[in-house]
Amino acid sequence: MRLTFILPKLFDYPIGGYKVHYQYANALASKGHEVTLVHPITGEDYLSLRDQVSLAKAKARQATTRRPPISWFTFEPSIRSILIPTLSSRSLPAADVTVLTAWQTAERTREPAEQAGVLAQIVYDYEFWMSNTQIRPRMKAALGRDDVYQIATSSVVAAMLQEIGRKPIATVVAGLLEGEFGVDASIETRERVVAFPARFEAVKDLPTALAAAALILREESDVRVECFGSRINEPLPRGITSLGQIPHKELRALYNRASVFLLASRYEGWGLPAAEAMACGAAVISTRSGGVEDFLRDGNNGLLVPVGDAQALATAAMQLLRDKDLRVHLATNGSHTAAQMSVKNSCQQLERVLASLLARPLTTKK
Repeated sequence: MRLTFILPKLFDYPIGGYKVHYQYANALASKGHEVTLVHPITGEDYLSLRDQVSLAKAKARQATTRRPPISWFTFEPSIRSILIPTLSSRSLPAADVTVLTAWQTAERTREPAEQAGVLAQIVYDYEFWMSNTQIRPRMKAALGRDDVYQIATSSVVAAMLQEIGRKPIATVVAGLLEGEFGVDASIETRERVVAFPARFEAVKDLPTALAAAALILREESDVRVECFGSRINEPLPRGITSLGQIPHKELRALYNRASVFLLASRYEGWGLPAAEAMACGAAVISTRSGGVEDFLRDGNNGLLVPVGDAQALATAAMQLLRDKDLRVHLATNGSHTAAQMSVKNSCQQLERVLASLLARPLTTKK
């Protein structure tokens, strides 16, 4: 198949949703499919001077490396990369199936040329839908298109689409790349380390994570707390270390030294950090934020607590720090769960779904 993935904008730093699509692109290219990635420089209708400079630099980097201009991810050599100023229906290249990603890509590609082939959309966007009611009309119009086949990525995303009035043709849950994360350090003998992602978006609820960490340190002064992601420049309670953006090798090492991992999000379309931490043998405690509940079962392979409840997060963490048998039980089960969540399995399912679209008559899209 000739497959095109349309991204909403070019970013040269790790983003979970982008990583999932890039992994799909690699896996499909390695199976012989002709894969093209399309990145607009801006999500607006015009280029600012800064955008023009970014476009020139990105094109120069791509011409030099013969690879997509993204430094944090390694692509299959056969993948074709197209850089465009802005996204529009006219900018879609020829394909058998064009895969739209974020909801903005559907908003900006109405009435595409026939050369774009069948249109499918891998839908995340749950956090935006739940947290920003002002943009819901735009999202509903974009994701409600009857000329696009929607593919959900979790049960809460499928429910969101049904609320919009669309029934997804399939649910394809994202996976972890084989070998990228795994248990390197004994689950049984880990030190008293608690880790969590630091992300400033309101839906990720960093204040609750920080409050929970402070409560843990108040009761368990010998615990070490580490966070990664966005660099926190403000003073932190004693015992909390902000690592900022760290490369994959260091992230895997952090997950492997953590006894307990906290995910404090208000909403998650899937919950990539929780899956990564589980794969590395950390016992995961998450809020009941949506997508993570598809793979984290309370009391079996992790713990679930109410959204926005720092005390509940802290209490659950202290329980696992004090009860080694329970922590080891949850962490071991979690690592087994994560081992089944592979890019290979997810890509095989996605490949079948995309291939099936070529045989569907247009009248079945509604």
